[in-house]
Amino acid sequence: MNSNVLQEETAKLIQVQDVEGIPEVIDYGILVFKHRYFLATQTLGPSFSQIMKINGQLSLKNVLLIGIQLIKLLQKLHDKKFILSNIIPCNFCFGAELEDKLIYLKDLTFLQSKECNIKLLQFPFKECNFISPVLNIHKGPSQIDDLYSLAYLLIYLINGTLPWQQIDQLISEKQFQELQKYKLKVTFDQQFLDQQSSVFGEWFKYISTLKQSQHPNYNYLKNILISKIYENGWKLNDQIEYKNEQAIHSSKSIVSIKSRSRGTSITKTPNQRMIETLSPILEVDKEFELAQSAQKQNEELFIFQKFQNVRKLIEDQQQTENNLSFTSIGQNECEMWKKLEKLENLSRPIYLMNKFEKI
Repeated sequence: MNSNVLQEETAKLIQVQDVEGIPEVIDYGILVFKHRYFLATQTLGPSFSQIMKINGQLSLKNVLLIGIQLIKLLQKLHDKKFILSNIIPCNFCFGAELEDKLIYLKDLTFLQSKECNIKLLQFPFKECNFISPVLNIHKGPSQIDDLYSLAYLLIYLINGTLPWQQIDQLISEKQFQELQKYKLKVTFDQQFLDQQSSVFGEWFKYISTLKQSQHPNYNYLKNILISKIYENGWKLNDQIEYKNEQAIHSSKSIVSIKSRSRGTSITKTPNQRMIETLSPILEVDKEFELAQSAQKQNEELFIFQKFQNVRKLIEDQQQTENNLSFTSIGQNECEMWKKLEKLENLSRPIYLMNKFEKI
């Protein structure tokens, strides 16, 4: 992923950190030893795409529970003046932990402000199956487009496919417009709606009445799903159930990178907070271990230098003490010789006197 794109995604993530269903940002910045930008977030579980490969399709109860969460997520993003504009199975993930019942938005690359009139499609375009049938590619996506896309996502989770899913990619605007007409025809075809839960008939009927600038009634859409849950004797706090054979690998050496004045330091993270990297670094554990090793080497070098300084200080102190000691001894010896010389001078006459007396 391009560093500029990654930095833009980081900025978006930070703006929506208080939204339930947005991955927690652990840290971001520049890896000094690699001079590369990184973004580290909490580890996420399997995506809808991975779950569908294993399960084929999900039960109505599971899809209704998922739908309620995603409506809440969309509402909060829309309230913050953002349009998601890329509602596809691989962009949504379950939590990594079994007790984590949240559904997370994985990729915020296409998240854009309502005020930004960005042309969404660049042909050839692959992700065309979940695009709203009323999207104006020259004006950019709207809240209503997100709601159409969400409905298509939920239908896909129930059926495992969409009627137009045989189209792999769009190569021109003309082909795009033809697909849009086909989607509209199928979406409001009574035979198609009869094959689905009555939920989606009401859903499409409501959003078709909305104008592009009109604020949707999210509670109405949630209540459509909630009433269907109660109608079937299910509960809102029921667990979303699915088969997941994907092993979520994690290294015991998982670390978080903490930036300090654009530098890096490496610290262990709690077990429940693991890291997923959304940066160009593919082997995150190895990169982090290298950073940790470099940090350790720096720390060891610092300790060694400190030890050397202390040892030199001790040696200098000992040398000073020895010098003082030698000076003191030298002074004492000098004083002693002076005294001996003085004593000898004093005793010389006495010695001579004794010598003469004997003679």
